[in-house]
Amino acid sequence: MPHPLKRLVLALALLAGASAWCAETAAPALITATDLFKLKQLEAPALSPDGKLVVYVVRSIEPKPEAKDDWTYRTQLWLAATDGSAPPRQLTFGQAGNSSPAWSPQGDRLAFVRGIEKEKPQIYLLSLAGGEAQPLTKLETGAGNPRWSPDGANILFTSSLSYAQVRDALEKAGKETTPAWSPEKAGRKANDTANWNLKSADKDKAKDEIRPEPKASAKPDGTLQEMREWLARNEADGSPRVTDRLNFIAEGDLTLDPSFTQLYTIKARDGAEPAAAALGYAGLAGAEWSPDGKSIYCTGPRKADEHPDRLRFDSLYRIDATTGARTVLLEELGSRYAEPVASPDGKSIAFILTTGGEFSFEQPVVAVMPAAGGQVKMLTTKLDRSATNLQWSPDGKFIYFTAPTGGGFPLYRVPAAGGAVEKLTGIESGVRDYNLAGTTLAYVLTRATNPYELFAAAPDAKGARELTTHNSSWLTGRKLSAYEPHRLENKEGITVDYWTLKPADFDAKKKYPLLLNIHGGPTAMWGPGEDTMWFEFQFFTARGYTVLFANPRGSGGYGRDFQRANFKDWGPGPSSDILAAASFTAKEPFVDKGRQVVTGGSYGGYMVAWIVGHDHRFKAAVAQRGVYDLATFYGEGNAWFLVPLYWGGYPWEPEVRHLLDRDSPLTYVANIKTPLLIQHGDVDFRTGFVQSQILYKSLKQMGRDVEYARYPRATHELSRSGEPKQRLDTLVRYEEFFRRYIGENP
Repeated sequence: MPHPLKRLVLALALLAGASAWCAETAAPALITATDLFKLKQLEAPALSPDGKLVVYVVRSIEPKPEAKDDWTYRTQLWLAATDGSAPPRQLTFGQAGNSSPAWSPQGDRLAFVRGIEKEKPQIYLLSLAGGEAQPLTKLETGAGNPRWSPDGANILFTSSLSYAQVRDALEKAGKETTPAWSPEKAGRKANDTANWNLKSADKDKAKDEIRPEPKASAKPDGTLQEMREWLARNEADGSPRVTDRLNFIAEGDLTLDPSFTQLYTIKARDGAEPAAAALGYAGLAGAEWSPDGKSIYCTGPRKADEHPDRLRFDSLYRIDATTGARTVLLEELGSRYAEPVASPDGKSIAFILTTGGEFSFEQPVVAVMPAAGGQVKMLTTKLDRSATNLQWSPDGKFIYFTAPTGGGFPLYRVPAAGGAVEKLTGIESGVRDYNLAGTTLAYVLTRATNPYELFAAAPDAKGARELTTHNSSWLTGRKLSAYEPHRLENKEGITVDYWTLKPADFDAKKKYPLLLNIHGGPTAMWGPGEDTMWFEFQFFTARGYTVLFANPRGSGGYGRDFQRANFKDWGPGPSSDILAAASFTAKEPFVDKGRQVVTGGSYGGYMVAWIVGHDHRFKAAVAQRGVYDLATFYGEGNAWFLVPLYWGGYPWEPEVRHLLDRDSPLTYVANIKTPLLIQHGDVDFRTGFVQSQILYKSLKQMGRDVEYARYPRATHELSRSGEPKQRLDTLVRYEEFFRRYIGENP
């Protein structure tokens, strides 16, 4: 017989083995609300010049060291070998935010943006040989979007300057400080433009000066000039804030003073001073070097004498990197340009082109033209999808791009010489961002089973290999729900896609509540390739809901005509598509028809209020950061352009006002009987928080079952990038509200 000690060791070994077997075979756990804090978001993959290494950004939610029961975001740079030969490793650490990595052409250094709390972000350099990252810029206005020159000697970057800062920079450079759109230059009165920050020398030129320099000696009861100086002093103190701008509402605050994105270059070495590549009262975007390093391509305002708030179109420019001289390459009336990038041989420029005028549903297309100027060739008109995120293949034969399509975000490419568009990835997934170098394609992919991981593949996306496990490392222990696609044809003959997700612990013998979730936009598009709703869908299926979402008429990802199908029809048409999907789903044997609930955000919040004012099938509803009175939305939200885009005019025009009232949920507020939770952020200026107040107050006055949740400091981006604890609160609060009226699952 074995010795007793040996028997004990054997028993312990068997017990350990049994425990390990149980752990390996234990049923996966359900997603919980606090799993939100485990989610890692991958961004901005940047390949080394030879394509063998890739740097990327990981955005995580971490506990605040100084606060209990609170969390914050951290962004760090990571490095991975594209052949998968070594596990990814973290490059940056600490509490600073790190983003926008860019490799030097020699592959020995990284430029990136580092943001330290309460300081402006700056460009840093990190040697791949080791050592700490060192600051390259120290600008009062901050720096972003680093781009190495082809020889690696210089870095192009951007900085946002206020009107006054541009004026001071121009004065220091000995250049004209009065913008072309100022009253004295444009021959207009002061109240149509802006001369609030002009210095005394400029003020003498103004035809209608009403805002002098503030003076400490000014009096409220003195001469007219002294009164004006006293008022100017109050404005300088920010009480009150005064403007004569058209676009004075930003995200989370008012923006009384226009700002302008300026371009700078700087030597990529310690102690270097930046030089303005293009300085003036014009915001420039999408700046990229030419392959020879002599030019910079970008887009900017089309008319120098038009106030920035009045600009609707832009031009495509080439800037001389030495002199700053700007040459117009394209400026067709009614066209918009974006993302100009030169071919590897420098002979062509690819860009995004949108035609159709100021308020258009035309789909942005990939276009190409000779770098020296000439005929524009549009390459993707037959695709009928909104192209974005352009890159050339290293050999210059193809132009790559992404475009929302049928619930996914595929990666496409098209021959630069023209030809058939090739879809490289499927519509059942989503390419969030990508990069090409050497013979390697690197991309961040969203799938139904995992919202973010990094992949590497051949340039045709074949032979893909997963390089990271940032989310799969913990998702392997979670039970997830699959996306099930469906399709219906409405009475107008329009085909509508919708998806369902069964409860994670699905049992065909049981019945489950149905949660209808509605997207915003209205041109957003949801599907298995969409990342922002991934966690919310899985959370609610883990809580025992059948989740349903649809892409009704007006959604993106289905072409121009589908996107325009809700023109002058925000309510009846799209809601009928959504409710048709809900009716079909409610017929499923596992759905409890008597326990249906609905939610949605932004335009989805609008649609929730519209639906419960016209349909009473839902036991409870949550309207998130929505629009409920379209006429006042024009003045409250910075997304006011949706009014002329979708109704063809403005609220003071009688025929337009009639349509806005007809399509406003507030018009039908007396019909709302469904218990409603209304959510909004305190500084949500995209839709305007007063929209939520008027809906809540109306229902409360009528004695309806309504509750109001307002989140301090929250903007319109609350559900996507808001404070982590507030995001957690919304999920739990919606679930608790629904359960008041449908009860727990049996």
